[in-house]
Amino acid sequence: MDHTVTSHLEATLQKIAAQETGLMAFVEQNAAQALAHAARLDALPAARHGPLHGMPIAVKEIFDVSGLNCAWGSPLHTRRRPTGSAGLVTRLTEAGAVVVGITRSTEYALAAEPPTRHPLDSSRSPGASSSGSAAAVGAGLVPLALGSQTIGSTIRPAAYCGVVGFKPSLGRYAGDGMLALCAALDHPGLLADNMATLRLVDPVLAGQARSANPASAARPTLCLVPPWWQGDPASEAVQSMMTRVAQQLSRKGLTQRQATVPQDVAATEAAVVDTLLSHDFAQRHGRFLLENEAQVSDELMGFVHRGQRVSTVAYAAARNAQDHITRALQAWLLPGEVALMPATVDVAPIRGEGSGSRAPQRLWTLAGMPALTLPAGQHDGLPLGLQLVGRSGEDQALLRCASEIETCLRDAT
Repeated sequence: MDHTVTSHLEATLQKIAAQETGLMAFVEQNAAQALAHAARLDALPAARHGPLHGMPIAVKEIFDVSGLNCAWGSPLHTRRRPTGSAGLVTRLTEAGAVVVGITRSTEYALAAEPPTRHPLDSSRSPGASSSGSAAAVGAGLVPLALGSQTIGSTIRPAAYCGVVGFKPSLGRYAGDGMLALCAALDHPGLLADNMATLRLVDPVLAGQARSANPASAARPTLCLVPPWWQGDPASEAVQSMMTRVAQQLSRKGLTQRQATVPQDVAATEAAVVDTLLSHDFAQRHGRFLLENEAQVSDELMGFVHRGQRVSTVAYAAARNAQDHITRALQAWLLPGEVALMPATVDVAPIRGEGSGSRAPQRLWTLAGMPALTLPAGQHDGLPLGLQLVGRSGEDQALLRCASEIETCLRDAT
């Protein structure tokens, strides 16, 4: 059997070609460059193989990839082909990964949805804004794709599509060469087929040595967090999933406690996110979008208009509120502890009815805390996701915990 990178890439490209017409996950495929890269990797001696040697990956169109169509999900940028690549893309390719294509995003990673379909039900949304990345991994086309999260754009689509999604602590992954919306909220993210892939890739992007063997670390303690403050209630299917997961983890001996998000945090977080995001977005992109308003969605223009109304005093107050919320949540969650809650309020919505509530993911983005979603069952054939959140900077502890929970959930099925 041929085990070369080239043969593996050829099989991957064939899978993409067979499914892309119905899935519509990609803006552009990268067959010629990918196969040329694969040939170079095949020519390397084993001693020079990187940790991701031959791994096919996809990249969300808001990250620059040299020579490829990175249009930010907008008709205004359909000819945008960067001459250089984002730092994260360079790290991945230098570690041996091969970019097979650019995946679709919502408009400016915020608004109008792309034509991408859910990999299990074409009548449903794959989530947003990392729509194409989630669909590509969920369909088994690639084991890993780059995504991003400014509110909930990695965790939500990953949960809908039944894959692992990871938003690291703010600043863990470099953001150069990535569409900038709001510096205080923008996070690169990863969508992966399982925790083993995610844990292989994370140290490449974080610039760190591989994590210690999970067996050498203390078992995680879990904090069950009822999402009472979010406004959008969880469906019965999601509530049942959480009850079942808590019971399964308890039977595996994982210590659990319950805690609610502090009242003052819960009361302000949604407004703080909107103030920060709309202000920064209007400052960065408002003038250009206003000049081209005929090609911009009403939803995206809403961010511009709200941002223009944010006063200097209101923006400073929002930044202070973000600092308070970050400190409060860092004290609320105990060192080494991981919070558990739903990743979404329901299964993936019908296309045309939005991309689902951002409420379950929003707070953890605001606080810059690492968040991760694991597949945790299905309802009517559609995936449900469990969300795990760690203290800021404790990404490795979160990843170790997620690996153990993934094993527990798999053993329980």
